[in-house]
Amino acid sequence: MTLEPPVEITPSASALIESLRGLGYSPETAIADLVDNSIAAGAKQLELDLDWNDGDPRIALLDDGGGMDRTTLGEALRFGGTGPAAIRKAPDLGRFGLGLKTASLSQCRRLTVTSRRDGQTCALVLDVDVVAERGWLALAPTELPEHPFVSKLSQLAHGTLVLWDRMDSLGGLSGLDKPTFYLRLQDIRAHLGMVFHRFLDGDAQRIRISTNGRPVKAWDPFQTAHPATTEMPSEKIRHAGSSFGVKPYVLPHRDRFANDAEYESAGGPGGWGARQGFYIYRGKRLLVAGSWLGLGGVRTWTRDEASRLARIQVDLPTELDRDWRIDVRKSQARPPGALRARLTAIAGRCREEAREVFAFRGRGPRVRGAPHTAPAIWLASQGQKGTQYRINRDHPVIVACRETASGIRSLNAVLSIIERSVPVERIWLDVSESEGAEVPMLDAEEIAQLADQLAELGRTLPSNMTLSQRVDALLLNLPGDLTKLKSELVRKLGGQT
Repeated sequence: MTLEPPVEITPSASALIESLRGLGYSPETAIADLVDNSIAAGAKQLELDLDWNDGDPRIALLDDGGGMDRTTLGEALRFGGTGPAAIRKAPDLGRFGLGLKTASLSQCRRLTVTSRRDGQTCALVLDVDVVAERGWLALAPTELPEHPFVSKLSQLAHGTLVLWDRMDSLGGLSGLDKPTFYLRLQDIRAHLGMVFHRFLDGDAQRIRISTNGRPVKAWDPFQTAHPATTEMPSEKIRHAGSSFGVKPYVLPHRDRFANDAEYESAGGPGGWGARQGFYIYRGKRLLVAGSWLGLGGVRTWTRDEASRLARIQVDLPTELDRDWRIDVRKSQARPPGALRARLTAIAGRCREEAREVFAFRGRGPRVRGAPHTAPAIWLASQGQKGTQYRINRDHPVIVACRETASGIRSLNAVLSIIERSVPVERIWLDVSESEGAEVPMLDAEEIAQLADQLAELGRTLPSNMTLSQRVDALLLNLPGDLTKLKSELVRKLGGQT
């Protein structure tokens, strides 16, 4: 057989660059990719400017990182310059050597990078139309771009400015009216506060990010500062010659937050339902913000109300990128098959604990460090007919009522009717549709009325119970902020706890 000459299959520049623009970045994920580069360059201060510019948006990011000379800048604009096989240092959050280019060009048709190092400033432009016409070239501009950040960069010893312009409909910021554009700015700020929360206020290299002059605040998915957050035991898992940590958390019940604003903030971008599950970090940068990763028992787990308080932190080193199949956008990760059973077991325990906290109402509060305890009013038991809910006949209030009731059989009959008529399905449906059951605030009249009723019950409790024990028995199964109700109840029972 005659040996045929090889066939050159050089990619078509015009077709490939348009294809690379369609990898599915949102404005939030694209900007986050730029922040990755700034962190890798050792930046401590990042300024992001999003300008509607009369419907022709421009985005600029300035950092005070190490900066680049012309040769290094040229390599930074080369597609695949430092690929996934390269060994990366700990601060380097890159993966495929594509992020700066693909993230930027997903939102705009012209990318200008200006960098300063050793007192010298250089700039290169990557223009989609130029590449389509002339091939893989980055051009040196005849003059530096017109933007206020250019003068700021000139005053720095080192740093880099990334500028997006000629934004088109492929991105998510073009074609918006002014109010909608600046509403999207809020989404971007929230996303950056979530993805880089450990850099903004945590255990990673400390940075500061501002957007249009406003500092980005860190959002802690695990609410570690809240006293009612449950930290479950952490585990170290070894795989492929490396290891990573897994730490489950169960967040507080809605009743344990001071107000609705605090509760909604703890839910995070997208809300409580969307933010349950695994949080995958790579180099302390958040990749996956809440997902069950296709894990589960007989059926794959989905996001459900009972598991909304379960969040699990997974800290991956960069050497496990291939095993976890980190994607180009650094927004997806899939665990290796060999780890699925171990991770399912850890998550199963966390989900079960979360379910207990979510359904605590009537079972007594489960707050870490709580000074008081009270027996549950409602008990759940598993039987052949499924889960059944019973009123605890041994609860001090029930015992006292039984002892003072003229007909014990009548009281038991009433309790049985209540147990058998609890509209479980309707309650579940209402809670699911309302994103969690909200505890109504009691007004002054309701507090006075409920305090009268509870005081009457309190007087039937055993005489050897202290006032504090009576108040605990009456209140500790009730949801919400009970401060005013407790004060009124103590007053009516005639004493101080």
